[in-house]
Amino acid sequence: MTMRRRFVWMFIRQWLTVGVITAICIVMMFLWIAEKMMELDLKRNFSRVALESIMDAYSVREDGSPHISPRLLKQVEDNGGWLQVLNEDGEATSAYFTPPDVPEKYKPGELIDFFNRQQPFPYRLYILIRPIEGEMVTLLYGVKEPLDTAASVLAEGGTGYEHLIREAGQAEPASGFNGWPEEIRYSLEEYEAGIQLLSAEGKELLSYRLPSGVPHQYSPQELVLRWQYPERYGMRIEMRTEKDSGRIWLIHAPYDAVPGIRLTPFGPTVNSESQLMMYGFGSLVLILLLACGGLALWQGNRFGLPMLHVMRWLEQLAQRHYKEPNDLHGRPSSKRRSGRLKHRYKAYAEVVYSVEELSQQLEQHEFEREQNERMREEWIAGLSHDLKTPLSSIYGYAQLLRSGQYEWDREEVTDFAAIMVEKAEYMDGLIQDLNLLYRLKHASDALHLEYRNVNEVAGEAVARIAEDPAWSPYESEWISSPEDIYYPVDPLAFRRMMDNIMVNAMLHNPPGTKLIIQLQKGPGSGFTLHFEDNGNGMDEATLNSLFQRYYRGTPTDRITSGSGLGMAIAKEIAEAHGGTVEVRSAVGRGTLITVSFSGNKRGHPADLSTI
Repeated sequence: MTMRRRFVWMFIRQWLTVGVITAICIVMMFLWIAEKMMELDLKRNFSRVALESIMDAYSVREDGSPHISPRLLKQVEDNGGWLQVLNEDGEATSAYFTPPDVPEKYKPGELIDFFNRQQPFPYRLYILIRPIEGEMVTLLYGVKEPLDTAASVLAEGGTGYEHLIREAGQAEPASGFNGWPEEIRYSLEEYEAGIQLLSAEGKELLSYRLPSGVPHQYSPQELVLRWQYPERYGMRIEMRTEKDSGRIWLIHAPYDAVPGIRLTPFGPTVNSESQLMMYGFGSLVLILLLACGGLALWQGNRFGLPMLHVMRWLEQLAQRHYKEPNDLHGRPSSKRRSGRLKHRYKAYAEVVYSVEELSQQLEQHEFEREQNERMREEWIAGLSHDLKTPLSSIYGYAQLLRSGQYEWDREEVTDFAAIMVEKAEYMDGLIQDLNLLYRLKHASDALHLEYRNVNEVAGEAVARIAEDPAWSPYESEWISSPEDIYYPVDPLAFRRMMDNIMVNAMLHNPPGTKLIIQLQKGPGSGFTLHFEDNGNGMDEATLNSLFQRYYRGTPTDRITSGSGLGMAIAKEIAEAHGGTVEVRSAVGRGTLITVSFSGNKRGHPADLSTI
């Protein structure tokens, strides 16, 4: 997978992850809001909400008996209520937590009177009727309303409770509610209720434990709004009026104090819709910020740290430190102990490997540069010696000829001149080698190509070496190709290439070494030249330096007249002809040099002459 695709898929996975987390958070937020809304409804009107929930979950078993969720029945029990299922005749077919004073069958008018409280009944009733499976099912929920009962007791007692309120107000903080009726004490303790007595005109006469925010004077409209829409004010209210005086007794109780209701254990207590929205959306924004912040930190760690590591690595390369920066354990920062890339660096695998390869190449080039510099200095010293020796001979013989102390005969002068010419030719050869190497390396017209039969050009080169008396102690064998091979070559340069390879093989091997030169035809117009000897062979260091320009493959204590350019020139000539050079050798097993030409080399038509 390419780096581009890897990054695309990586970012897709990251944002999909963020999207999934966001979706989960939104769902959880709405579930929490729904739960809290149910909690608010339970606080405000447990009877209505519970009855609707029971009816929604109501079902009939195969035997005809009703099935109601045990969880909802538990809430009914915890709230101190009871439940009856009535058929169309008003008869209770099922009953749950029903006290003994609750009838099992209701007459039509009786049920309405109980519901409207026109007849005395110790419970407040809530009725819900729905058709289920073709039958009208009536759920009847009854519960004692402590606040309503307390308000009734206060209105019936009237002035008898005023002294209790005044005494309790003076004794605060009260140690208890001794002397209060059971109904009022329960409301004060369990519902954290407060009592307020108003005149007929709505002005407060006295109060006890009033919650904050309760006014001390009411208009008719405000009193109606607080009684009909208590959720707006966050306060439940029950009121009763004294029949004789017209005074109004009020019971105030906060919504969050409702005995028997099990609130959601997760999250803060909520008392209003605005507070619920603030908590819900505030939590969502916080979660999203945390998710985005976590993603930013993760991306910074995943993408930023590897890039900083690569930049630090490149800075070290600029300072010629070619090793990768290490971690605290002394290992390369991007690698595990096993040598594999760490997970955070896998996205930048190509970059890390490229910089690693660049480091290796730069280190290798630096090593080769230093080696070439050293070899160049050695080569200059050797070449200076090689030039100085023949120059000294030429200078010496010239001094002898110029001296007037002796009379030289013609034969002696001829001998002197021959030696001087030989030394000058040697010096000229060194200079030509330098010039040829430079032209092969930098000039585009160094070769003059002609289509020639390679069998003839190569054979002439082998024959000239074999006929040279200097190489008579060595044995050479020429194996030509059975087929004629025509290829664009520079005859002089091509023979120079072969001369240098053959002379190098004889110069660095003992007398008696056999050299086999074989020409083989390749695909198309390509061909291969093999130079194989059974000499001493080369070690790895010599093999790696064989084609370096200033390298001499002889020990420093051994006299040599070579320039150190022969094999470098041979390789440059081969490559200029479109060839490649490969060497295989081992100490004591001889050497095989293979020069291959693919046949793709073509000269400019103006440079070629067809034979």
